Amino acid sequence: MEDKDIIQLYFDRNEQAISETDSKYGKLCRKMATNILYNEQDSEECVNSSYLKLWNAIPPQNPDSLCAYLCAIIRNTAMTVLKKRSAYGKSEQMTELMEIIPDRQDVEKEYDEKQTARLINEYLKTAPRKSRDVFVLRYYCNMSVAEVAGSLKMNEITVRTRLSRIRQSLRKFLKENGYDI
Repeated sequence: MEDKDIIQLYFDRNEQAISETDSKYGKLCRKMATNILYNEQDSEECVNSSYLKLWNAIPPQNPDSLCAYLCAIIRNTAMTVLKKRSAYGKSEQMTELMEIIPDRQDVEKEYDEKQTARLINEYLKTAPRKSRDVFVLRYYCNMSVAEVAGSLKMNEITVRTRLSRIRQSLRKFLKENGYDI
């Protein structure tokens, strides 16, 4: 079923929307949640909570990409669970990013996080498609280097090299845009 048809089911308040969403994106959702939470039970609860959030968001939201919208909900839900477990920032992916984006413990933290996200999104818009895909799979979907390589049909060494170059380029971009590193 096409995304637009699934979205229409949400607008019609047809409960089949959730089963169609799960049928099409359930495997991806569970993989994302598991890559963040490392716990099957928490991951399943995260996915179910995310489906409820999606149900409550559509309508009024009408996303261009159901997959991207759902992935954002899954990631945010999983990160909330992770923060509650006091394990936020300990994954390998977060450690790599924290090398160039230090954690700030001041009043401006929330503002800084939004600014950082905006700058990263700006950077990704200018990045080559393959680099953007590698970055998103690694840092947004929390996939291992091996999983990214398999998903994009690339060599692991190539993925590691590309990630290193992306981080260097991102660091330079952030500095050029006034981000204090």
